Amino acid sequence: MAASLQNKRTAVKARKNFKEVVALNDNPWRWEVGLEAAIAMGIPLLAFYFSGHLTLGFISSLGGLTALHCPQLKRKERAVVLPVVILAITFSSLLGAYMATDVWLKMLCIVLVTIIGCVFMIGWRLGPPGPLMMVLVAAVTGKIASSSAPEVQHLSSIMYTLLVGLGAFAGYVVIVFPLLFKKFRKPEHNGRKFNEIFSGLKFDEVSKAITLRIVTGVTLAVLMAWVFKEERIYWMVLPVIAVLQAGPSVRLTVIKGVHRMIGSLLGVLLYGIILLINPQGLGLVLTVLILQFGIEVVVMRNYGLALMFITPLALTIASIGHNVDMMATIQARVLDTIIGIVIALLVFFVFEKTKFRTQ
Repeated sequence: MAASLQNKRTAVKARKNFKEVVALNDNPWRWEVGLEAAIAMGIPLLAFYFSGHLTLGFISSLGGLTALHCPQLKRKERAVVLPVVILAITFSSLLGAYMATDVWLKMLCIVLVTIIGCVFMIGWRLGPPGPLMMVLVAAVTGKIASSSAPEVQHLSSIMYTLLVGLGAFAGYVVIVFPLLFKKFRKPEHNGRKFNEIFSGLKFDEVSKAITLRIVTGVTLAVLMAWVFKEERIYWMVLPVIAVLQAGPSVRLTVIKGVHRMIGSLLGVLLYGIILLINPQGLGLVLTVLILQFGIEVVVMRNYGLALMFITPLALTIASIGHNVDMMATIQARVLDTIIGIVIALLVFFVFEKTKFRTQ
């Protein structure tokens, strides 16, 4: 009798955990914001495409990821915060390009950008997407900078920064443009001022623990990637960050770790489909814009679902100028994702045994 009751409780708990893995948050689908994000990335992409320099357009489009930051804030607050985000994003691209010449510099770059991103996004409580996009920009910029594409062979680190900054500025214009209309200038749309948002770093015990976990996890990931192959440095760290910034509790971290792993793996498969279709020119531009649109539509409902779009977006842009073996790339990225998730969970549970536990 007791065993039967225990089995029922276990089954109920398992069903509850499964529902939480696949469940969507109560937030609405963000169709309008998704369109803004796609336009933000599309402006530099289309401008460079029609000028005959699509590769430069993809570099510049990384700045459009600025539009994904701080979606929980009011538009007027985002108008205040995003210029600082632009500085952080462009500095990340500068480090990514400048340190792409040597494997140890690449490793150091990823760790440095992670630390800066954690202090910036977590310390000032700026919300999603946390330090993930800063690290992604540094990684993808470094990947492109080390490619053999003719258009990037003679680009300086400063030029990468200017291109990304141009894309970020275009994204900022798209975000703040509605403020020109009276609808968005009403008192109810007012938000905190700059000195209120950036009044000082707010590291409590939980945010300190999350930051230390992320930095430790990323450091282990880049070392593990170096053991496998140099280019994998960029891809093992992303799932580590995605999981370890999920939350302070064991249950929440494991559940979110599972659905973020599923989202990343589905994203790799989607990237494989993109490689199979092999869009070129305007078709490739449209593909990237659809992925950007998808990220912003779903990110507030399920971050794991957003990773299904973030992963192929990053891989598509990073593959510019590289000859890609579809099966080898998919297999490598699947392995990178699984290793990254395992590293993240190991770091989390080890830290739970230290004074930096968050339970």
